[in-house]
Amino acid sequence: MPTDRAGYTLSVYAIDVSTSMGEPGDDPDGGKGKGKGKTKLDLVKEFVARRCEPKISSGRKTEAVGILSFGGKTNNQAHRAYVAQNPEDEDPPYADVACDVAIQTAKPKTVEVVMNLDVGEHEGNPVSALMVALDMIHTHKHTKSWALEVVLITDGESAFKQDEYEDAMARLDELGVRLSVVGIGFEPIDRPVDKSKSRNKRLAEKFWRTFVQMLYEQISQTTQSEEMLPTIETFEEALSAARKPRAAVVNGTVSGIDLYIGSSDIDPEQAIRIPIKYSKATMKARPPSLSKAWKPAMDLQAPLQSKTGGPPSASQLMSSIAQQSQSANGPSAGDLAAMISADVKHHSAYVIKRAVGEEGGKETQASQAPNYGLEGLDEEYNEEPQEHEAEQEEEEVVAKEDIVKAWRYGSTWVPMEVDTFEPLETRKGVEVLGFFPQENIKRHHLMGEVRYIWPDLTSPKAQIQFSSLVEGMHLRGMCAVVRWVLKDRAEPVIGLCVPDFSYPGEEKRLDFMFWVKLPFAEDEHNFWFPSLTTYKTSSGKVITEHPLLPTDEQCEAMDELVEAMDLDAYAREQHKLDGEDEEMDGEELEQVTWFDPINSFNPVIHRIKEAIFHASLTQDLDADPLGPPHPELVKFFETPEGLGERVQGVTQRLKEKLDIKKVPPRVRAAKKTKEGLRPDEGYIDIDEFFGDGEAGGETTKSKKDEPETPRKGVKPEPSSPEVDRHDVPSPTPKTTPAKPKRGRLISNENPIEDFDRLIEGEGDVFRKALQDMGAVVLENVAASFSRQAFPLAIECLKKMREVALMYEEVETYNEYMDELEKHVKEPEFKHKDFWKSVEKAGQDVSRISPEEAQAALEGYE
Repeated sequence: MPTDRAGYTLSVYAIDVSTSMGEPGDDPDGGKGKGKGKTKLDLVKEFVARRCEPKISSGRKTEAVGILSFGGKTNNQAHRAYVAQNPEDEDPPYADVACDVAIQTAKPKTVEVVMNLDVGEHEGNPVSALMVALDMIHTHKHTKSWALEVVLITDGESAFKQDEYEDAMARLDELGVRLSVVGIGFEPIDRPVDKSKSRNKRLAEKFWRTFVQMLYEQISQTTQSEEMLPTIETFEEALSAARKPRAAVVNGTVSGIDLYIGSSDIDPEQAIRIPIKYSKATMKARPPSLSKAWKPAMDLQAPLQSKTGGPPSASQLMSSIAQQSQSANGPSAGDLAAMISADVKHHSAYVIKRAVGEEGGKETQASQAPNYGLEGLDEEYNEEPQEHEAEQEEEEVVAKEDIVKAWRYGSTWVPMEVDTFEPLETRKGVEVLGFFPQENIKRHHLMGEVRYIWPDLTSPKAQIQFSSLVEGMHLRGMCAVVRWVLKDRAEPVIGLCVPDFSYPGEEKRLDFMFWVKLPFAEDEHNFWFPSLTTYKTSSGKVITEHPLLPTDEQCEAMDELVEAMDLDAYAREQHKLDGEDEEMDGEELEQVTWFDPINSFNPVIHRIKEAIFHASLTQDLDADPLGPPHPELVKFFETPEGLGERVQGVTQRLKEKLDIKKVPPRVRAAKKTKEGLRPDEGYIDIDEFFGDGEAGGETTKSKKDEPETPRKGVKPEPSSPEVDRHDVPSPTPKTTPAKPKRGRLISNENPIEDFDRLIEGEGDVFRKALQDMGAVVLENVAASFSRQAFPLAIECLKKMREVALMYEEVETYNEYMDELEKHVKEPEFKHKDFWKSVEKAGQDVSRISPEEAQAALEGYE
């Protein structure tokens, strides 16, 4: 019978290993590269291994598995008993059936045996294998609460005797075993048998259809549970389902507590106490974590090649263990396996470490040094640097009894014993503090795990009281605020109880409540930010039109985009297109959603499980690496393709309304190396600089008397006898350079000089320089008297184009040219003829084509 508890299941897999199982198999997911070069038996091994994986991962002793094969060797108790009674029978019914793994707790060894199965040399009889499987279940010790199952996997290519099918049906019904027939290459049950198949396959498929139908009619007369009825399915569908991620079935622990309404201390007559039960409805699932392992043990399980290139070399530890195992008092095989796979344990030692360089040890600092208990290992695994030994000499070990706990208080510690303060005087139970409307619940206040609450089913009075409370809260749309205390003098928790109903059958209703934790004042964090719809100046004036405020057209475009990207509406449309809404009424169709937590799996958890499963079955991970994740794990990662194509028009309009532009990647310019000083530069004559007057005068005179040597490439100026050097007037002082406008780096008066200075300088300011230069060009042209500013503007555009090509700012330049053309051609612009000058300049200022940008990039590389 099926069980409501986790575990308590027994599954026997009967695997067909006949000669035909060595033929190439058709993998349902072969397009993904999973089934290339695999036989039918290889796919069956994977199927059975995946079905056993959840039982192994759970670690429960009540998850039992048995493996038998038919069509190969003979090894079963029924055959031995039959041969002992009928030694003259040359064709025993249970021949070629082998019990490979007796029914036992699911272990990795079980999967290892399955993966080592080979194709047999005989034609197996699936009916005989079914009888042997039932005999294995009959001899296994279990109670009636266990769920029993036999999974028969065959390709139906072998001819077999059908004499014992009636006995098999009777024993399946008697033992309460559920039968699942998985046919390789079988047609779905709603389709007729394909006549193009071989004769044996057609007969086998018809036989199992009739067998399952008769067994279904027989068992359905005594049970109403769908979990007990036999099934027949195709192997392709079963393998695809086994590869899909499956959430682990976790049944929450049920606990009891009392629900109080009113206080018995104040008014005992009015107080109400209702015995209730509760269990967890949601709990955070965590992926498997890595455990610390003993490195020599890992080397024993996967020995490395010796340095000489010979066979794997055993370590000294393995030799010593082997010698102990051969002695009389040595460890057994099970103990040896435990030694190899044992986890590493660790303990802590408390020490006082002196500060580095201190004298006399006036100041000390307590620390906790972990010790992993590896002192007994060889030097190969316990090498420590010499500096560590020097540090150990300055540490003083402190006994654990001398350690006290303390609270951190500013820069000091306040020691505190465990029983210094008395805990809160609280009483175990759930006390109702009050009620308020459900519409006032703030979603961000619902935190933590959720619990189910229902009345104690052994107390009729409690059921009536609880049902009345739930009904009253539901009719008035109220929810209850409760204080939850798990045990006396424990910490209280504030929570919210929301009523709900469940309908398990016709004219049946189950009343229960959800409990969710509410935050205290210390749990709530506030984040303040300015309004998105109102903009105020520093003086407090409200501005209705501002670049930071969305316009009505932008809001309407965004609303249109949000409505068009409704994922639930898209899911309902897909149901209609797939024809899945024919049997659904309007209300059921409205409940269809795109994202369903029941069908959404944690990709981290299942990816790690898949990696563990793959690594446990693969000898060489480099030759056979882990494949891509299952599509079910990543289907919610991206927007559906159909939905994205449907909103392209809306997205484009919104892009124009919001003036959204693509931000090009930032590319840092190559730093230019500065030229070094010439030999005649950077030299100071110390004697001349710090000498006295006479020495200085002589030096100056000597320097003055020497003829001046002109620099290379510079013509000397003709000397005039009438004009002395000291009589030459000083040059006129330079005027103050023009300053750019606020927020810009380029001035309107000297744009080219400022632009060159920015490009040749350090820093990634190319885009800012292009933007400022573009603004200067437009302003100068707009303020130009006649066409005076046109030549300078063209030169600026040429500079901009050269820099855009050199520093990969092609999009910035092209977008600016589009905006420039748009502004110049506007009716209110004064100098519309400027664009003719731009066109006349030709290629030097035109937009940069993709081919030209690519050529410039390749030339730069």
